[in-house]
Amino acid sequence: MTEPLALALGHVRNAVWQLMGNNQPDGLTLGLECLDLEAILNPADTEPGVVPCEATPAQSLAAARSVLEQIPDQVAPAAWAVLTSLTAKMG
Repeated sequence: MTEPLALALGHVRNAVWQLMGNNQPDGLTLGLECLDLEAILNPADTEPGVVPCEATPAQSLAAARSVLEQIPDQVAPAAWAVLTSLTAKMG
């Protein structure tokens, strides 16, 4: 069974992939912000889990948040602010 943090990282990684390949003007910038989020969440260099891709990057981040809420003691406080900011930017 995959650890919850790895699953959350997988959802963040999916959002990166979706954003960087969407040919939208802000896709690269938002994708890089998601990579920053991944770095904040992952100081121990855990391998992201392979998870099904959500329909949109925003839904991928919502899925990551859902998993992270189950393990708040493993989430750096700064990650919540970055996640909230990214969610707001994506609408």
